[in-house]
Amino acid sequence: MSNQFRVARIIFATLATAALGACGGGGDSITGPVDPTPVAAATVQATPSIKFTPNRVNLTVGGTVTFAFGTLDHNVFFDNAPAGAPANITAPSSNKSTTLTFGTKGTYVYNCHLHPGMTGTVVVE
Repeated sequence: MSNQFRVARIIFATLATAALGACGGGGDSITGPVDPTPVAAATVQATPSIKFTPNRVNLTVGGTVTFAFGTLDHNVFFDNAPAGAPANITAPSSNKSTTLTFGTKGTYVYNCHLHPGMTGTVVVE
């Protein structure tokens, strides 16, 4: 393999890694510290960098999550959620907060329909 080809491969790999990292909010990566101990209340920030922070929250049954929307519009949809999921936050929201109650055990995966790949999870134990 020629040195030019090796250099081209390294440059391509570096650029591809940087591009994937810039997509933000997707996959199962966790942003912010996550305490595995269930809590009664938590706040999730919907950020201008297209991430929910933290993107996983562990709640006790009947616990609440306050979704705090910053300057950029976001929404929250519980696609394929178990029975007992709270109502979606369908209207694009910015500069306000909405609190939802989770009364049933289960795993609730949510996403922002305005920003594909922006996801989070609430686990109710």
